[in-house]
Amino acid sequence: MELPPLPMEPPLEQLLQAQPVVLLQFTSPHCAPCTAIQQRILAWSQQKSGFQAYAVPIEDFPVLCGRLGVFTVPTLLVYVEGRLALRESGYFSLDDLLRRVERYLSLCTE
Repeated sequence: MELPPLPMEPPLEQLLQAQPVVLLQFTSPHCAPCTAIQQRILAWSQQKSGFQAYAVPIEDFPVLCGRLGVFTVPTLLVYVEGRLALRESGYFSLDDLLRRVERYLSLCTE
């Protein structure tokens, strides 16, 4: 299984408002770490409510990547209530990032 791809419609700004916490994983078919990260996020997110994750293939969204300053994969952007809260690129601890996302989720659902 894979994360759902970012849809072309509605606009990103609307998607970011649809859930309290939204994670965007910028990925490429040639990125082996992206696949491993995606599987971990998928397994983690199935146990969470108030959270949505999307895979963003950089080849399909070059304008969005430029607008958001995404120039490498893997890159993860986490939005809380529509605002960018976390950003990680390249080499990072996914466990630490998911712990921080859990803190945001707990604050948003209290």
